[in-house]
Amino acid sequence: MRWTLRPGETLHAPAFAGHHTSGGFGAASRGPPTTTGRTAPLRFRFHVAMAGGLGLGGDLTGWSEAELAEAAALVARYKQIRPLVQRGRRHRLTGGGGVTAVHHASEDGTDHAVLVWRPVTRFGHQPPPALALPALDPTARYLDPDEGIVHSGAVLTRYGLELRLPPGDYASRLIPLRRVAR
Repeated sequence: MRWTLRPGETLHAPAFAGHHTSGGFGAASRGPPTTTGRTAPLRFRFHVAMAGGLGLGGDLTGWSEAELAEAAALVARYKQIRPLVQRGRRHRLTGGGGVTAVHHASEDGTDHAVLVWRPVTRFGHQPPPALALPALDPTARYLDPDEGIVHSGAVLTRYGLELRLPPGDYASRLIPLRRVAR
């Protein structure tokens, strides 16, 4: 599965790591891929592909209007974080509960994007524990513009960020953070 390849990809710049949604597991295909028989939500597949140079492949003419609209919104989100992914600092993170994440940060530490994936839930459907973000400045404050919440850098670096992933398998989230004045 594609998300398991992410750790080795930090050996080269994400700008050169092409990640795309394509046929089978990586796209909104008409049926599950024959190799695994599993399907994953479009959102999950896009969030995995956003860890590098997002691209689209496969037969887009077979996608529903809802899938195309969701894809367009996800491409727009990727365009917002693309400079961080391709030219920023990259930090691999591993959380509890089967969570894998990558934290992209601007060179000046102002803007951040955390991509979080949980392919399968382990031991029921308990929410994963908070994910510590040790690359943040513990003396700063950070705004999550999607949630409208300002977090303490000290809390995010030591305790972590509550992930609020959707329930079930193939859960993912893009969490933008912006350093704000105290």
